[in-house]
Amino acid sequence: MKFWIDAQLPPQLADWLKETFLVEAFSLRDLGLRDAEDREIFEKAKSEEVIIITKDRDFLELINRFNSPPQILWVTCGNVTNRSLKIIFAETFVSALELFKQGEKIVEIGDKYNQI
Repeated sequence: MKFWIDAQLPPQLADWLKETFLVEAFSLRDLGLRDAEDREIFEKAKSEEVIIITKDRDFLELINRFNSPPQILWVTCGNVTNRSLKIIFAETFVSALELFKQGEKIVEIGDKYNQI
């Protein structure tokens, strides 16, 4: 699975996901898409068959309008430190991967009070 990290999440998350979970992960900044419109990101992600990791609800609306792919990992923890974000991913990412493998279009992760 390949993941694109949306602009409201720290770009360093991509390297951490690669090292921790052995997945392909790239920040939109590194792909030259940091300032791209959501629709452009959505269409490129669709053609590349990647999963977008985002806090942006707009991607959910794009899935509802144009269907999947891409799949969306929706992060709903609000503003947290990078350390807390890594803890949230450490606790939820493996389960999220399984749900994507089962065909889920959208998987939501958050803090311990709001996670998958």
